[in-house]
Amino acid sequence: MARDTDSELYRYPQRLRETLDHLPQAPGVYFFWAAESKVPLYIGKSVNIRSRVFSHLRTVNEARLLRQTDKITFTETAGDIGAQLLEATLIKQLIPLHNKQLRKQRALFSLHWDETKIDIVSSREKNFALTPELYGLYRNKRAAMEFIRNLADEHQLCLATLGIEAQRRGQGCFRSMLGKCRGVCQGKESIVTHHSRAKEALATWQIKMWPYPGRVAIHEQREGFNDYHIIDHWRYINTVNNLTTLPPAATENSFDGDSYRILCRALFNEKIDVITLE
Repeated sequence: MARDTDSELYRYPQRLRETLDHLPQAPGVYFFWAAESKVPLYIGKSVNIRSRVFSHLRTVNEARLLRQTDKITFTETAGDIGAQLLEATLIKQLIPLHNKQLRKQRALFSLHWDETKIDIVSSREKNFALTPELYGLYRNKRAAMEFIRNLADEHQLCLATLGIEAQRRGQGCFRSMLGKCRGVCQGKESIVTHHSRAKEALATWQIKMWPYPGRVAIHEQREGFNDYHIIDHWRYINTVNNLTTLPPAATENSFDGDSYRILCRALFNEKIDVITLE
């Protein structure tokens, strides 16, 4: 239950009334600013900026943010995809105090399955957009290892056979003695059956390879807005209002998990207008 003092702290701020009156019922990104600050306190996005900002004002957990906020500004976009991409990009660039989830990661990790064993690989080592048989995105090697151990427990897979743990010659793995492995390491299950089960267990988490020969543009438009989001191998490059002048193709091997999730949902939606550029 919220305390009375908390309720007082998050009550509709009088100084923000003029700003709130001008919020649009349109998609885009909004910014909470402290007085004289050059970096926003918080960046958010919505298909309806006005509705989303007002939801902050009704939430007791936003008390600290509202207490620090002096004004609220916004940038409209043509649609939801543009709002998501702009929010993720600006949070990584500006690092607002109250945004935690979309902070920039130096590298991501994934599980690479080559039909014989699993390796933990980094986005610095491999181009995730072009590498087949990658499963899951993880912030570090520890998270990747925890995932595969939990998956092995759930499906009674052998971590030794998958190359994750060492195994003494002629002996079953430690987990087989605990009943957590079906015994492929002891000859109780064939390698073919075990690997088939492993691949099936991993399938839900498979990273999609880039499905186009090069860059594409995702087109979003509404009255007064005509946006083309330039995408190169799951990398968001920028947004332009026409395709007559395009930025050069990206050459670096960079992979952003947040952009991948946003774009993966968008590009496999038949209602999205995708234009191939190469």
